[in-house]
Amino acid sequence: MLFSVITYIAIALLAIFCIFYLWLEVRFYRALGTVRVGESDVEPKPKVSILIAARNESEGIRATLDSVLAQDYTGEWELWVANDRSTDDTPKILAEYAANHPEKLHVLTITDLPEGVSPKKQAISKMIAACSGEILCLTDADCIVQPAWISGIVREFEPGIELVAGHSYIPTVPGKSKVIICMQAIETLIYRVAGTAGLAMHLPLTSTGNNLAYRKNFFNSVNGFDNVIKIQSGDDDLLMQKLASDRPWAMRYCIEPTTFVTTNGKETLKELWEQRKRWASKTIYYTPKIVAVLSMVFLFLLWICVTAILSIFSIEVLIATAIAFALKCVGDLVLILRGLKVFKQEHLIKWCIPVEIIHAPFTVLAVLFGLFGRFKWK
Repeated sequence: MLFSVITYIAIALLAIFCIFYLWLEVRFYRALGTVRVGESDVEPKPKVSILIAARNESEGIRATLDSVLAQDYTGEWELWVANDRSTDDTPKILAEYAANHPEKLHVLTITDLPEGVSPKKQAISKMIAACSGEILCLTDADCIVQPAWISGIVREFEPGIELVAGHSYIPTVPGKSKVIICMQAIETLIYRVAGTAGLAMHLPLTSTGNNLAYRKNFFNSVNGFDNVIKIQSGDDDLLMQKLASDRPWAMRYCIEPTTFVTTNGKETLKELWEQRKRWASKTIYYTPKIVAVLSMVFLFLLWICVTAILSIFSIEVLIATAIAFALKCVGDLVLILRGLKVFKQEHLIKWCIPVEIIHAPFTVLAVLFGLFGRFKWK
């Protein structure tokens, strides 16, 4: 009798969480259809400050700087790079580039880190205090931007827009890229699709610090990273959550292809695991509404894992779990297909099924370890 009650409760909860998940995906699908490219054409063009925090980035920072310095933006712009206590050749490389581009590149050297302070948030805050741009464009020291990156991002700042979340992706070469890279590419795209649809619904779920822009006045008006400076991750999402608390309509996602940024995927499972835990660790600091939505998604993924285990003891639970998983796969694929078209990455479709198989357990474990465990970050 007790086992029958547990079975029915498990199936009922699975049904509730699954219905919410599918309802959210329908909302996301419809929202993706409303996303458009920005059309701001104000004159004179606003001054832009590009900000990059760098710590021990000698391996790839040359390519990043070359791509940033090749911008075609006709307005005034400058580049600030924070050398955050680097112990490799990063300072030497920055000094070389600063000497060759004295009118554009400014290097800010950070020699110490107060106890408990997020290093990246400190670096960004110091650069913002020093720079003079009206619009701040941020990327990472291992990313590549396109020549029209600034121009495209600035067009998104229509009247009333304070923050623009840009798109970044992991490039893959058919037949040559590692399986772990290809699976990361489609998983990362899933997050970008959710972020795009969420902003279109005025429900800011996520953004990425390697392609993000906001007005300096906005940053100062919310006192920057005050109250979140000690949280190691979240230099992107947590700032967005400050804006979401009273002006969720004042941000948008940029889908202009010339603004897309490429970033490197993690080469090992250990690196990927640490990154996903870090991403999960900041979600409890989101606004209550966003936490509620993400909690329901997490509960569905958690419960489908729980019922998968319980399926060993009950054919009814097995059938319910199979149906829920099938509905999840169909909903995810329909949404991802629209996302692949929006971001011009249709070639990744073949990696959707492999990612679906590990998506729920991997996400659940990453969230649990991210919230209640520790993660490593340089």
